[in-house]
Amino acid sequence: MRVIIYGAGAVGSVLGARLHQGGFETVLVGRPAHVKAINEHGLLLRTADEETRIRVSAIANLDEIEPRADDIMLITAKTQDTPTIHDAIAAWSPNVAVVCATNGVEHERMALRRFERVYAMVIMLPAQFEKPGEVTALCLPTHAVVDIGCYPSGVDDLARQFAAAADQSPHIRCEADPDIMAKKYAKIVLNLGNAAEAAVGLGGRSAPVVTAAQAEARAVYTAAGIRTIDDADDDTMRSYRERTATMAFKIPTGASFLGGSTWQGLAKGATTVETDYFNGEIVLLGRLHGVATPNNLFLQRVAHDLVRERRAPASMTAEQLDERWKQVTGAMSPS
Repeated sequence: MRVIIYGAGAVGSVLGARLHQGGFETVLVGRPAHVKAINEHGLLLRTADEETRIRVSAIANLDEIEPRADDIMLITAKTQDTPTIHDAIAAWSPNVAVVCATNGVEHERMALRRFERVYAMVIMLPAQFEKPGEVTALCLPTHAVVDIGCYPSGVDDLARQFAAAADQSPHIRCEADPDIMAKKYAKIVLNLGNAAEAAVGLGGRSAPVVTAAQAEARAVYTAAGIRTIDDADDDTMRSYRERTATMAFKIPTGASFLGGSTWQGLAKGATTVETDYFNGEIVLLGRLHGVATPNNLFLQRVAHDLVRERRAPASMTAEQLDERWKQVTGAMSPS
């Protein structure tokens, strides 16, 4: 099996490096400067315990390699960036197995329009992109839990084969899960705090509006009949919680963790954010199933305002966010 990781930034590079060390033939597809640095010096993977240069293959364009029957394509980009990636993959090899290693639950539906073999992967992997050729994994002893399953459900030989081998790779835990979307829907609930974190900093995740948004999500899931990991059987839930519990934040000396993917995107000057696939997913489901979601709508609009106004992360105080929330959600409420 050859694993090709398309969108190799922080998450894709850490995952690809460890899979390569675990014995997978691995190819990273990334931005030209990142690829150039990797090919010249190797990928520098930094953790709190070590710095390792890993000689993993890296390319800037799929045309640099020939398709093979044993290829599996992991897409680790953000959901809003995947349409052009799908175009590139379909032109290169329309029959390749595609793994949606992205947050949210919309990417799988998008991919299924273009590819017959689509897999979902839940990604729990805090990491930072330092500069071209250098990334930092922020958790130890486990960097990542990356369970995989067929979309929309089930497992097959490819999923089992990948999971068994990935689980033996350094600092990676992976299982094949026939109900993988239950984990992905649960991950959305965690990601509902991304917008508040980007607005005010790490403390934003404990903001009252985030708690309210998460309560809305659970109500929406109930109305829509959507399962999450909390609805899974005891063995599945126990295994997942035990494995994610081995991911403890351990920041390398001299490094700092300032925020997750939305924060990092704003810091890099991104012109789009994933919020439409987190808070926006709850808003969508609420509108489809008659559940009011003013708190998620508020956070969705905050994120878009940050991007539109080109504001830096943490450009608001917690008090300003809270006051704006009370004013806006009060205006949204029925009179």
